[in-house]
Amino acid sequence: MQSILKDLEMLGGVQHGCVIHQEEVKASTFPSILNENLTGVAKVMTQIFMGVEGMQRDHRELHIELEENLLIGYWLENGAVLALLADKNINLALIKTAVRSATTKLLASLRDRVPVPATPTTPVEPASPAAEPEAQADNSPMFVAEDLPEDVLNVHMEKLKLLLAEQIGPAARVVFGRAQNSWQAAGEPLTGLCERLAEFIDNEDKRAEFIRRATTSLPKG
Repeated sequence: MQSILKDLEMLGGVQHGCVIHQEEVKASTFPSILNENLTGVAKVMTQIFMGVEGMQRDHRELHIELEENLLIGYWLENGAVLALLADKNINLALIKTAVRSATTKLLASLRDRVPVPATPTTPVEPASPAAEPEAQADNSPMFVAEDLPEDVLNVHMEKLKLLLAEQIGPAARVVFGRAQNSWQAAGEPLTGLCERLAEFIDNEDKRAEFIRRATTSLPKG
């Protein structure tokens, strides 16, 4: 099923995709930290689709416009939802044709597949602290937000957001604000924000690379 989602991403404009069935993420190319959010979105989509069916209508496609992207939901069958995060200027006709072609394979995978939720990958993430202190030891910028002028701080925030986007794609814009708010509330140095952002990167090597580049980009104390 993962390979089917990867094939859909080969089409221009599709950033991430996931299949959710019976309120469980069955396959996803989104960062695993977003699985809970995806499940919530799928619940809303399912309720809308079921409501439409109750009105004896046959709408199987739902668009949710985000700030810079489009979240497209497709009703597959028996409560299964395919969600795609795409560019706003995506060729909808092409995507719809590709989804129609992939639907049979996705449903067959759901019937045959032994459920392996995407969430079990999350417990691997606690291994990240082993890599993080090493990167932090090389550069020890201890500035907190209050130490920097607002314009300077904003520049560094944008740098970190771009570095995160290199690793997880457009989802970086969604998760960055959450990490920034919790970091500011905790009053941590900028290296603390780097560590919080790194938690959104599943791959251990990419996580370590992000921390190295992020801490290097920060102002030195």
